Amino acid sequence: MIYLNRFLTILLFCGLVHTATAQLPSSMTGTWKRTGMTSTDLSGKTSDDFQEHIKVMPCTKNITYTFKADGSFITIVPNECGAMKKTIEATNGAGKCTAFGNKVKVTMKGIPDATYDVKVAGNTMTWVFDYASNPKEHNIAGSKLKSLTIIYTKI
Repeated sequence: MIYLNRFLTILLFCGLVHTATAQLPSSMTGTWKRTGMTSTDLSGKTSDDFQEHIKVMPCTKNITYTFKADGSFITIVPNECGAMKKTIEATNGAGKCTAFGNKVKVTMKGIPDATYDVKVAGNTMTWVFDYASNPKEHNIAGSKLKSLTIIYTKI
């Protein structure tokens, strides 16, 4: 009986270690392109941030994000972004994701960790960032945002 208890304890521990070290489900891995981004303020007003970004910097519509099974990711900025390529890649170029349930925690150098609710349906992946659940994240431009939703399409 003692051996059985030890075996079950070791088995449980191994299962917990595997769960803790598993980074991303296969449905998230691969290369994705951002195809939508909306923000919702505290009053419920929604803004199409994706279209605003494209107006200011058209090359951003061609940025791709590759998520690997080990949780690492890399952002590929096209050469058409010119001098901004290096800036964007330095700020958002690479990081680590850890999945737990339907949430993903993103860790990047120099930026506070952020947790997103993530849903994958076919070739569409939706990330929702709730500002109240991420108190270290600053609302941009003094706005009072409730959430940010990012839509990715697998390529």
